Amino acid sequence: MAQRRYFKQIVIRYIMVPQEDDYDAELDWIFQCLGLGGETDEIARAIFQELVKAAREGEGISSRKLMEKLPVTQAAIIYHLNTFIRSGLVVRHGRSYYLRGGSLEHALEEVESDMLRRMKRLKEVAKKIDAGR
Repeated sequence: MAQRRYFKQIVIRYIMVPQEDDYDAELDWIFQCLGLGGETDEIARAIFQELVKAAREGEGISSRKLMEKLPVTQAAIIYHLNTFIRSGLVVRHGRSYYLRGGSLEHALEEVESDMLRRMKRLKEVAKKIDAGR
């Protein structure tokens, strides 16, 4: 069997919604639910926060700009950005990275569409398997 490369990996964790109506808590909740990093992964969380901030301003952000804002190497930033790309939330255009669809809400809608398409295909294959082909 040929080895397959995973282009996207969608993770949805069930985590209780924060009780307080707080921007940082809600952003962290989305970050955690999407499996973008562990509870102690401050670098990934900070990069995610900067991506959301850039999207609210209608812009993307480069890895160099992230390096200026965060005390971390460019290699670490690129690693996390690639993780966000694989999750389906982020796209790269030129040297800048953007939330897919231009906002967090639209990025989540895009990921939802990706997931529904994949589930539809999985069910089609499962139906064939159940029927014995």
